[in-house]
Amino acid sequence: MELVIILMRKIKPTNMKKLLLSAFVLFAAVISLSAQSVDEVINKYVQAIGGVEKWTKVQSLKVEGQIEVQGLAIPFTMQAVHMKGMRVDAEFQGSKIIDITTPTKGWSQNPLMGKTGLEEITADELKSKIDELDVQDEFVNYKEKGSTVEYLGKEEEEGTSYHKVKLTTKNGNEKTYYFDLNTYLIYKEETSVKQQGQEIKQSVKYLDYQTLENGIKMAFKSDMGMMMMVTKKVTINPTIDEAIFSGK
Repeated sequence: MELVIILMRKIKPTNMKKLLLSAFVLFAAVISLSAQSVDEVINKYVQAIGGVEKWTKVQSLKVEGQIEVQGLAIPFTMQAVHMKGMRVDAEFQGSKIIDITTPTKGWSQNPLMGKTGLEEITADELKSKIDELDVQDEFVNYKEKGSTVEYLGKEEEEGTSYHKVKLTTKNGNEKTYYFDLNTYLIYKEETSVKQQGQEIKQSVKYLDYQTLENGIKMAFKSDMGMMMMVTKKVTINPTIDEAIFSGK
C-alpha cells in the first residue's frame, strides 16, 4: 500500500487527468460494446420468432393445451387481450381452476388449494403476473415498453453455450433469459416470484418451437421441472369478450 501511495504522489496532475480520461474512455467503450451485444442478441431473437411487424399485429390470443404432471393430463384454455386481460381455465377431477389478470386486479379460484370461488390476489402476486398481459412477446419493442436489458455474458449448460440476458420490466420484474447461440431462440427463463409471502425461484425451459399461420414462432412445450405445459392449438386474434376478465 505504501508503494502505491508513493507512486501516486509521483504522478503529475496532468498525467492523472490523462489516466482518468483513458479509464473513462475504456469504460465507455465496454458499456457501448455490451449495449451493442445485447441489442444484437435481442434483434436476432425477434427476427427468429417472426419479426416486429408480425408480432405487433397480434392483439389477442387463445391457447389450448394440457398440463402434464405425474402421469396426468390437465386440459387448459388461456385467453388474452393485449394489455387488457388474461384468463386461464382448467379442470381437474371435476374441480374448476380459474386465474384472471388485469392491469389493476387479479383473481384466482382453485378448490384444490381451498379457494372454492374467485378470490382477489395480493398486490405482490399481481405485480409478478402483470407483465404476462403483453401478448406480443416482451422483447418486441422492449424499449418502448419501458423495459431495460443487461448482457450477462455467455454461459454453458449441458455442453451448450447460451447468451445470458437480464430483462427488467417497467413494473420492476426481473427475468433472466438464455438464448441459443445458433438459433437465437430462448432456451430457458429464470425468475423469482412472491407467493404467499415467500420468494420462489422458477425456471422454465422452452421447447418444440413451431411457426404459426401468421408467421410468428412460439414454443409449444414449457418444461417446468415437475410438470410440462403442452400447447395443442393457438388462435391468433380471436374475438374475446372482455367480460370474462371481470372476476365475476
